[in-house]
Amino acid sequence: MKYRIFLSMVAMLFAINVSAQETKDYPHAFIGVQGGVMRAYNGQGIDRKWNPMGAVSLGYNFTSVFGMRLQANGSTWKATLADGSEYKSKIGNIDLDMMFNLSNVFFPHQKNTVNLIAIAGVPFELAVPHAWVDNNARATAYGSDRWNTAWKVGGMIDFNLSKHWGFNIEAGTNYIRQNNEVYVDNNKWWPYAMAGLTFKFGHKKAKAEEPAVIEEKEYVYVEEPAEVKPEPKPEPKPEPKPDPAPVVKKPVKITENIFFDLAKADIKDEQAGKIDKIMEWANEHPKANIVLTGYADKETGNAGVNKRIAKQRANAVKKALVEKGIAADRLKIEVKGDTEQPFANNDDNRAVIAFGEE
Repeated sequence: MKYRIFLSMVAMLFAINVSAQETKDYPHAFIGVQGGVMRAYNGQGIDRKWNPMGAVSLGYNFTSVFGMRLQANGSTWKATLADGSEYKSKIGNIDLDMMFNLSNVFFPHQKNTVNLIAIAGVPFELAVPHAWVDNNARATAYGSDRWNTAWKVGGMIDFNLSKHWGFNIEAGTNYIRQNNEVYVDNNKWWPYAMAGLTFKFGHKKAKAEEPAVIEEKEYVYVEEPAEVKPEPKPEPKPEPKPDPAPVVKKPVKITENIFFDLAKADIKDEQAGKIDKIMEWANEHPKANIVLTGYADKETGNAGVNKRIAKQRANAVKKALVEKGIAADRLKIEVKGDTEQPFANNDDNRAVIAFGEE
């Protein structure tokens, strides 16, 4: 029953740890050689000393956390009983051990130079017939107990010297229950301590990454026809612009008729407004000159009298304009007398026509 439980635990732990992180150093196999001492403790009054032991191991680290080893170890025993008799024995063990790398559990992303490893296993003990120096009866009875089983717990500090070599220090204890005719209760604690070298081999080589396959594409060059550009249409000739029309400056004119009484040259009050209009126009057109032409009616007087009265009338208008502020050199006097009659009504010809043009 005990072995079934142990094998079930081994299978469960193996299943848990196969998924542990693998690195370029794991998995790998190893062989080891160790030497050290072992001692037994029980309640039979045997004075046992530390006795030399040696071990050879073959194992495999499945992952960075979990491994197993098969170890063969042996020891030569010497002891003295309470009654003074001496006891000698040669013992060999075949151990099946599980190994748990605690450093890689707690520091999985580091390359640990020093690894702390927990060990649990089942030793199978083979005892060579014992030699009781002074008591053959005891030797016969005790020597009948050859095969024993045990439980084993321990720990190891493993120093990685290189990729393949390591140095280790291991300590632990075996718990062995022996039943024989001499001692019914013969349970033993066998502590041990060893040191040795380990050679690691069989590392998996990192898979070389296969170069990416670049699919070659076949390109077909199709020459596109040259673009035919249409010939540019001739631009229509611009129609000749017509010559600009000559700027005809419209003359700015003023004509005012100032009427007088028979044989008179005085400007009547009702005609004074026309003098003001002539003066305003002259101020608006300072470069323009004004011609004052005097007339007389033909039905009265004679030619000489009419010419004299016509001149007096023109001078009267000129004087009024000069008094309003128009320069005298801008005013020109012409006398027609009765030689011309500009109006159909005879009385209207007693007048001065003021004509200005710029």
